[in-house]
Amino acid sequence: MRTHLKFMLALAIASCIPPVAAQTATISSAVNVRSGPDSVFPIVTWLMTGTSVTVEGCTANWRWCDISAGRTRGWVYTRFLSYPHKDTAVTVLHAGPTLGLPQVEFSLGSYWDAHYQGQRWYAQKAEWQRRWDQRPAPREWRQH
Repeated sequence: MRTHLKFMLALAIASCIPPVAAQTATISSAVNVRSGPDSVFPIVTWLMTGTSVTVEGCTANWRWCDISAGRTRGWVYTRFLSYPHKDTAVTVLHAGPTLGLPQVEFSLGSYWDAHYQGQRWYAQKAEWQRRWDQRPAPREWRQH
């Protein structure tokens, strides 16, 4: 009986929690999609102004977001991402933590393994990893 009550209570609580909504943003100006959160990474593709993308998460300093658009997955500099906020559109670079977007850590090895094995530059993954590991510390987010 107690197990049944616990189960019913858990089910009631779970039904009150809204599902996580997709975080949809819009490309505000034509932009390159990169294979990592820095302009030195190889270009995966580019997206045109007005393209809707799903934001998977952003770096802790809010300068880069991991996005998906159709079958494309990659990183976009946040100056080019427009996000709805308080009845207006703001760039992620300017509004950062006020938007409620998730933050993610970039792990080159697992990210590239999951998304880029067919790319010509994938064969140089170890070199790109070395470069990533030697990068200077990223600047912290500050409101613009």
